[in-house]
Amino acid sequence: MHPQPASRWQAAVNLALGEPHYRTRFATAENRRLVQSAYRNHDVTICSWEPLDVLVPSLTPPVILITHNVTSLALPQLSPGNWLAAMAARRAAMWERQLYRSPRLAAIVTLSRRDQAFVAGISRTASVPLIIPGMPPIAPLSPAAELRKELVLSGTFDWRPKRRDVARFAREYAGEQGRLPVYADALPEEARAALPTLPPLTDIEAGQAIRFGIISDRFEAGHKLKTLSYIAHNQVVLSFSDASHDFESVPDHDFFIRRVASATDITKQVAAVSAVDTREIRQRLIMFQQECARRFSWDGVGSELARIAQQAVGRTGRETSADDASAVSATA
Repeated sequence: MHPQPASRWQAAVNLALGEPHYRTRFATAENRRLVQSAYRNHDVTICSWEPLDVLVPSLTPPVILITHNVTSLALPQLSPGNWLAAMAARRAAMWERQLYRSPRLAAIVTLSRRDQAFVAGISRTASVPLIIPGMPPIAPLSPAAELRKELVLSGTFDWRPKRRDVARFAREYAGEQGRLPVYADALPEEARAALPTLPPLTDIEAGQAIRFGIISDRFEAGHKLKTLSYIAHNQVVLSFSDASHDFESVPDHDFFIRRVASATDITKQVAAVSAVDTREIRQRLIMFQQECARRFSWDGVGSELARIAQQAVGRTGRETSADDASAVSATA
């Protein structure tokens, strides 16, 4: 079932009553009634996305919570130096300390090692498994593919922090001498006005050359999908934030996922990669892609989630079949 967002007035009232940031949007009596009704014919509930965890106290155990990002860690990254964000992070931290210790939670699934370590330090009874999102299908790389000094800027930028950071990148990179071509799509108006771009690449075009994918976000939260998408489309990742943390165990991650400190640093990183023989880059990229695809798959995500659900139901002492393990009530 899909909880409905509260009105702006209701969200403001929720904030005044002490509900933590993000949760104010879904803390309504109607949503609590809906989840209680939806749960009646199921063995376990999966609550996916932390703004919806405000509904967890309305549910009967066992509940599996999937935290896409830990709010108290993400907010200071999203708005550094902002006192309102700092205050909202403190309130969120109080909520997290209370909720993550709730006996209703059988498991708290995290999507990054950083979040896993934080949640594990709070939770007392719930397991804290790590599940990395799956990788998109790999765009087959042509045996004759060359390395091209071209940039790719893809993704969605509706979220204010992402829109802010891509606009900042566009302004900074537009002033660089020897600027490289940039393939992009659906950039916000302020970014398009500052930086001329080329139309986005097709999957076929992405397989004809090795290029460089840009992560313009300056905050360290939620980069796994974009990083894996760039890798799948034969692009060396150049990121303004640390995007390599969850790939540290993958051989060659430090070659294909690189941190840049500024727009000027892009030229240096492109030159460093270009100094390597293209045939070697092709071979290493294919091996890196295959290893990422093996470790980060949506089939693996589904299997692990089904296993966690079955284990959660087993804790309650209820008899379930293998098929029942995948029959979950999803709050998503």
